[in-house]
Amino acid sequence: MTGILDGIRVVEVASMAAAPSATVILADLGAEVIKIEPLSGDLWRYGHKLTGMPPSDVPHTTFIQNRTKKSVALDLKKPESQEVLRKLAATADVFLTNSPRKVQELLKHTYEDIKAVNPRVIYASVNGFGLSGPDKDAPGFDMTAWYARTGLMEELRPKDGDPVLMAVGGGDMGTATALFSAVMTGLFHRERTGKGSMVSTSLMHNGLWSNASFLQAALAGAPPMQKYQRTEWPNPVTGGVYKTKDDRYIIIVELNPDNFDNLCDALGIEHCKSNEAFATTEQRAKNHQALFDEMQNSIGTHELSKIKQRLKSFNVNFSVVQTTEECTRDEHMLANACFPEVEGSGGFRTIDSPIQIQSEGVDRVAPKNPPAIGEHTLSELMALGYSEEDIKAMAEDRVIGVPR
Repeated sequence: MTGILDGIRVVEVASMAAAPSATVILADLGAEVIKIEPLSGDLWRYGHKLTGMPPSDVPHTTFIQNRTKKSVALDLKKPESQEVLRKLAATADVFLTNSPRKVQELLKHTYEDIKAVNPRVIYASVNGFGLSGPDKDAPGFDMTAWYARTGLMEELRPKDGDPVLMAVGGGDMGTATALFSAVMTGLFHRERTGKGSMVSTSLMHNGLWSNASFLQAALAGAPPMQKYQRTEWPNPVTGGVYKTKDDRYIIIVELNPDNFDNLCDALGIEHCKSNEAFATTEQRAKNHQALFDEMQNSIGTHELSKIKQRLKSFNVNFSVVQTTEECTRDEHMLANACFPEVEGSGGFRTIDSPIQIQSEGVDRVAPKNPPAIGEHTLSELMALGYSEEDIKAMAEDRVIGVPR
């Protein structure tokens, strides 16, 4: 069995989250990914130590962004390392970076630089705000470019409340999937035409796409969506959030109006089926507060385990508002291999990337431990024709980094 991208070689000059996560998806599907990082390592290797992150002695952030890759440590401020990078790029199918344009120019890895040594390369880039406009060179993280700038942060602000922070990396990971898709589109284009290309995406574009439903409404001239407290939600049957006796929450999403009677049976509020106030979708909308109260009063008398069992037995479309920790032992997620073990880690698990492909003769690559900083510098440079003496001299001059 081989990975579907077996034989595809990727050179990555990227840090933090969105871009390295895209190459993890490529690696999971069999591509060889060579990570170029500073001699001190990609900053996200130390993300577990940042204030606000879950405290741990395990460098957990690097398992998401750097697993199953090779590492070549280069000081790209030095001309000798820039020459090494060009030689590596000449062997690549894909060159992927999140360096700002000015850094690409300074460190000699613009599309023009890489295309000059490899015309068939797929050059992939991601930044905060796109390739044009007054903010094209502005720094951007998912919290700013994906979340705050695109309306998402305001849409999720509670009624009469302050804006809420997003989950760490929430915008990065979706953007990584978009960047992966752009790379695959470039490879498909090359398969058809023999030509390389530059493909790109941005955190801003992906945030706008995530907020597309409300943005399309705004483009049509519709007013902003009204904000509600949880207990005021105007459609209790679709999107109502309810609190259980043991202070847990569930969300119910029954779009089909024909399912209303079944929902009433599930909640033990059969009297609502014959109540004229709830007889039609329009009536339920008009009398939404009374209906919400009926549903909440029923759900609030049961602990989560009981109401969950009841709703499942009636096949109601709902979900528990799960904690992150609960996800790590969710029976259904485990059955779908969402948290595979990292080879050679003694049982440590990571998060599977979201692209699933089933075909005879191909399989996903089991995740492997993130490489040590510069773990493959020696082998990759020797493959390029550098002698051991050359490599030793460059290491002494801090042009490259090798494991110590």
